[in-house]
Amino acid sequence: MSGLKKKHTLLDCVYWNLLALVPLGAACLAIASDSLTWVFVYLIVFLFHFLVVEYRFFCSHCPHYINAESGVECMFLWGVPRFFRPRPGPLNSLDGIMVVWGLAIMLLFPVYWLLQQPLLLAAYVMGWLIIGLTMKKYECCRCIYLHCPLNSAPPELRKN
Repeated sequence: MSGLKKKHTLLDCVYWNLLALVPLGAACLAIASDSLTWVFVYLIVFLFHFLVVEYRFFCSHCPHYINAESGVECMFLWGVPRFFRPRPGPLNSLDGIMVVWGLAIMLLFPVYWLLQQPLLLAAYVMGWLIIGLTMKKYECCRCIYLHCPLNSAPPELRKN
């Protein structure tokens, strides 16, 4: 390992967003078999979670957000302006609660439809597991946001 990852590339963002299309696509296909209106509602919930809840309560603490000059350049968002004031340091209790609740709502929203289509449910669960495990193995162990509850950078990297 060469050190903490201080900068993401556009290719990182493309990779992670393409990976996220697997569970998002599975959820949308399952919901679409019943109603396109509910697909639209789910997409709004999904985007609201990542562009408002997560962005405000989690991302605003991250150095990639704090140090952004024009637009944030992180592994999930590229070029998105900072809408919220930067808040260096660890998450407070409200931040943690909002992120967990927002994530739970976003993840559980399509379950009703996914339970009716086991193959899409499997793709949805596997997609999120692959994202989580890949992120933990390749990103969290070298992340510059040292206050993140998921950060697993070794102590020797944290000193630099």
